Amino acid sequence: MLQTSHNIIKVGLVGKRNFLPIEKLIQPDGAFLGQSNQSWLLTGGFESDMEGLYNFASLNELLLNCDAVIINDLMHAGFSELQHIVRHCKHVFINQSFPLSTDELIILHKLADEAEVVVQMGLQHRFSDLFVSVKDKKITPRLIETNHFCQYKRRSTQLSIISDVLLEDIDMIVNKVNSEIKSIHATGVGVIYKDPDIINIRIEFQNACIANISGSKIAIKDIHKTRFYQNDSYYTLDHLANTIKVFNTNDESFWENTDESDSLSGSVETFQKFDLKNAAIAELEAFFLAINLKTKSAASLYDHLAIKFVAEKIYDQLERNFVAKCG
Repeated sequence: MLQTSHNIIKVGLVGKRNFLPIEKLIQPDGAFLGQSNQSWLLTGGFESDMEGLYNFASLNELLLNCDAVIINDLMHAGFSELQHIVRHCKHVFINQSFPLSTDELIILHKLADEAEVVVQMGLQHRFSDLFVSVKDKKITPRLIETNHFCQYKRRSTQLSIISDVLLEDIDMIVNKVNSEIKSIHATGVGVIYKDPDIINIRIEFQNACIANISGSKIAIKDIHKTRFYQNDSYYTLDHLANTIKVFNTNDESFWENTDESDSLSGSVETFQKFDLKNAAIAELEAFFLAINLKTKSAASLYDHLAIKFVAEKIYDQLERNFVAKCG
């Protein structure tokens, strides 16, 4: 594997400016803005339209002059290109989730392990302050309840209720429970469209935790809340208000008024609204830190495989338990 000299990671950029915040993260000398000690230097691009950036004649020429590759535009890279980059022992940051099959993910994961490189892709929700805070908290959930309802809009027909609505909820739950899945049961109903508009999912884990997830893309208003119930207390996450409240169920006053008001909460944490630029900085920091420490990234191919496994099980269930729109 190519080693970076003097702790400098030389980066090549592939594709046009779909990853908008990247231009705000680069200094005039080509260095990235960041909070870590290592230096990241943008050496050039391939088929990039970034002003002032040197464009290499081919992808191979770019690979000869960098240690890591940022794929800015999925139109400029497919599975074969990703294989080619990883086989050249280059770290890869893919701005968005890439539509790879399970077999392709497995192949790429094995190649990355053999080449000892970091491949980070999508899962931008993992870099929100709310997600990070939940991940770091010592919660041992026995029951999890998630309601993610999206207000009906005309474009709802283009939304997949699993991939576009519930994916981050599934990821948060599986990540927090950290136990093998025992069983998954899902049902869906098509009210307006011929695909599921409303679904209910029940996931049972080997550690006896149960997660109930309800999702809708035709709701009257937006609601997005998750509750983690554990012995003697529970946490309420309001994803829209960006708050976490903790309630002590041993407190008698709690049972007298269960409206989850701030006055009954043992603590209330409020987080900044999810910001694209801050998320971009956090993603790139995590990517380069994983390279520096030679560890798994915060959005690795293994993580994608784990989420994809759950999503495919849900799809399998919906094929058997889906009531389509009549007429």
